Amino acid sequence: MPENSSSANAKQPVGKPKIPVVFWLLLTISLSLVMGTVLLSNDMKHLKTVGHYFGFDLFPPEIKTPPPRALPRPTPPAIFTLPVHLIEPPMAQTASTFLRTWRISGPAMCAALRTAGIQTSDWAAASFNADTFECFFEHSGKREKDQLPNSVFVIVRGDAAGTINNMRVKIINPETDQNGQLDPGILRIFETMLQQPQWLDFHETLNAIKNLRDIKEDGFGANITFTREVLNAGRYNFTLSLDATSGPQKRTRNYFSGRIWLPSPDPMAETGSRQPESVSKPADAGAPAESPQHRR
Repeated sequence: MPENSSSANAKQPVGKPKIPVVFWLLLTISLSLVMGTVLLSNDMKHLKTVGHYFGFDLFPPEIKTPPPRALPRPTPPAIFTLPVHLIEPPMAQTASTFLRTWRISGPAMCAALRTAGIQTSDWAAASFNADTFECFFEHSGKREKDQLPNSVFVIVRGDAAGTINNMRVKIINPETDQNGQLDPGILRIFETMLQQPQWLDFHETLNAIKNLRDIKEDGFGANITFTREVLNAGRYNFTLSLDATSGPQKRTRNYFSGRIWLPSPDPMAETGSRQPESVSKPADAGAPAESPQHRR
């Protein structure tokens, strides 16, 4: 036999069988289905675990919108309690402690005396000095034997603006009752003069005058005296004046000056001025025996 033919027909060695590509494709699909089933089962618990293991979150938690909050309740209005002294009218008892001033004008003082039954003249310029203004009252009774007639003299002096400088009263042989106390009709003069300025820190003056006793009271610039004349029995002099001469009084007056403060309300304006009841003038209360120099 020819040599070439024998070599061609010689048996070739058997190689490994080749796996078709379709097999690997089917295997991959099968494994993917199995793994997907496992990962997606049990509410994708395994899939979430795998994602958490590799550091990413496949299903971020759902952000729920918070429910609308109820509107806050309205805050009740704040309540403030003011101290009583801020809304109460000024008290005359305390006002005179800090500043002694005339709390009544000259014309008003004269009107108060007329309301009390003391028929003073109108507030007008004095005859001896046009810069001085005044109102006055004179009354006298009949002369009895060797005694001087009963007489009453009242004068209120000040300036053209109505500011009072002083008030004076002179009584001669005044009427008294069985207890030696001053006649109520004359006592009404002193009651009015002491009440109207509202200097209520003078407590003993009126009682001393009622019993015709000498008295002198000084307080923060105000001077009140009621004295019996030494050489003339039966004659009594009353003076009420305001003279701020000390350092503390002057400094206080300057501090409370009306040039830098608003005027304080008149406590008598709301309730009305309480004037003493009118009394009839005693028929023999005194006579105008005082000469014009008594008014000077």
